[in-house]
Amino acid sequence: MSKEKTNVVSIKRIEANRRNAKHSTGPKTSAGKFRSSRNSLKHGLEARRHLIIGEDVKEFQEYRTSQIRFYDPKDAIEVDDCIQIIVLGWKLRRFSVVETGLFNQDIVQQIKTSINNIGVNLLKRSDFEEVAKELDQIPELQGLSFRRDCKEENANIKLNTMYIRTLVCRQKLIDNYFARRNSNKNKIN
Repeated sequence: MSKEKTNVVSIKRIEANRRNAKHSTGPKTSAGKFRSSRNSLKHGLEARRHLIIGEDVKEFQEYRTSQIRFYDPKDAIEVDDCIQIIVLGWKLRRFSVVETGLFNQDIVQQIKTSINNIGVNLLKRSDFEEVAKELDQIPELQGLSFRRDCKEENANIKLNTMYIRTLVCRQKLIDNYFARRNSNKNKIN
């Protein structure tokens, strides 16, 4: 008997769901459709997808928000372009941090192996170890990770090459973004 009751309830529930589904077919207005289309921007730029260990989630979210506000994408293509521009911009910021870590490592290594007066004097300082330890550890770790990835080849040159390529790519995206937007404005007028 309980089986029949369960089936009756299930049939009623299915019918209610079907009736309700007729009422919720998504946004109707162009403003609502636009808001809905921006969901890909929100979800495509989740911090966990674009941050590495040690990077600040809040800083990324503030950066993302300011970039979205600036570019103000109007359609799905602009949303996709905006995502790419933001991701590449964040990578450019990361390159700077990695570069800092690489140079910090090189400086400390040079001081430790130096035979000139500057290196010797720095090593004699009682606070040398504390100064070296107080160097920002996140750039140090990211720089070390990058150096190992380069298999001890010239990591600074490789990083600079990657930076320039990313910068050029981002600039092309930005140029295309605004060219497309201007082209769309001209078509409307």
